[in-house]
Amino acid sequence: MVARITSGSNLSGVLKYNADKVNCGEADLLLCNRVIDMERPDRFNLTDAMQSFAPYLAVNRRTKNPVFHVSLNPAITDCLTDAQLTEIAREYMERMGFGDQPYYVFKHRDIDREHIHIVSVRIDEYGRKLDHNFERRRSVDALQSIERRYGLRPAVKGDEQREFDTARRVEYGRDNLKQQMKSTVWLLAEQYRFGSITEFRTLLNLYNVDLEERKGEADGKRWNGIVYTATDEQGKWVGTPIKSSALTPKGGYKFLQKQIARNDADIKSEQIKGPIRGTVARAMHRARTQDEFVRLLKADGIDAVFRQNAAGRITGATFVDHRTKTVLNGSRLGKSYSANVFQELFNNPRADRASLLPKLSAPAPAPATLRQQTPQKPEAQRPETTARPHAVPPAAPAAEQPPKPAPTPPRQTEKIRTEPRGLSPQPHPAQPAPHGIGESLFLAAGDLLGQITEDGPMSQEEFEAMRRNLSRKRKPRRKRTISR
Repeated sequence: MVARITSGSNLSGVLKYNADKVNCGEADLLLCNRVIDMERPDRFNLTDAMQSFAPYLAVNRRTKNPVFHVSLNPAITDCLTDAQLTEIAREYMERMGFGDQPYYVFKHRDIDREHIHIVSVRIDEYGRKLDHNFERRRSVDALQSIERRYGLRPAVKGDEQREFDTARRVEYGRDNLKQQMKSTVWLLAEQYRFGSITEFRTLLNLYNVDLEERKGEADGKRWNGIVYTATDEQGKWVGTPIKSSALTPKGGYKFLQKQIARNDADIKSEQIKGPIRGTVARAMHRARTQDEFVRLLKADGIDAVFRQNAAGRITGATFVDHRTKTVLNGSRLGKSYSANVFQELFNNPRADRASLLPKLSAPAPAPATLRQQTPQKPEAQRPETTARPHAVPPAAPAAEQPPKPAPTPPRQTEKIRTEPRGLSPQPHPAQPAPHGIGESLFLAAGDLLGQITEDGPMSQEEFEAMRRNLSRKRKPRRKRTISR
């Protein structure tokens, strides 16, 4: 079981989304906790729900995102009754710290896998914001306990990053057509990454929905709008076109532009494009026809959508990766994935495939060889640098290692040797009198080293006597502080 938690500020929008599901028969109300008693528990009243949450929101208007909305998604193989789903929701909210909060629990069956939605607020009755620290971690712990108790299939690693509310194809003549379109447009616009309205339109076409962008001018101001229409399996319009404002706010022109701007960095990221490009490239090498190419990609979770003109020439290619929920036009992947390349590959028998096909990268071996080579280079150089000063004249190492030629730290450790190397005192001109304790000690150490070099090796007794004499002669004075 996987939980998908979202926060927001539009409580009425979340409640209306679930209310529409209940009213059209795609959801059921399972549980109400600390809310106004309803006359009909099997029906959801939006007005009563808003009044139930109103006192909590009124005492704290500082919290920007007071809405707590979570969907609990069991595996498709887990068959749970309504009573079990109700107990799971109650236990989950208790463990998350929402046991005393008002909340509603809905069971959705608008997709093949039944799941539950829970709506609550993050503000308690005293106006305090509920603690949300480590919320994801607490959610995982709660679900693991529930999985063990009910014998559910545990979520595998990576499932928590997937979106489990998947859209469903719109079917003309089934239930409420407007509600079907609303649910599909809402989910696709929220979940998928796309870089243009055209790419979003290609995504919608896979679910039997089409859009038309309309522009105009009124009272000297330009306006942009979106109109949605249901389609049949051949892509022809059926039913009545519906304006985005009458369908869902998440399908409007402004919302789509915000999504496009937010998705821009992800779509340009090589981390997103790289795996998709590799999968498409491998299918291009294996496929000999357009249909075979489409089948190979579909087996890997990618829908390839080609646009053709009246003459049958390919004018565009778009790839919808349902694994990462990303929509990419072929030109975004590179020149080797443009419409002209696919036109030559699939519609020109005399095309030079070798020059058209992209090069297949081998991502797995490359990092391994690099990891093997990088530690070997310094190991091979270390014996050369240590042995070189004994075999090469002194000028050669200085030329080969200009940045850090001198191994100063090892030489400094030899200052206490009776036969120092390279520490002969240099003749100094007349020096000014020392101005501090550090400078005095430095000059005294120079005198000591000069005497060592001139008189030859010293005995241990002479060295200790000179050290004691130096410490008595240059004893630091303690500063006195005068209190006023």
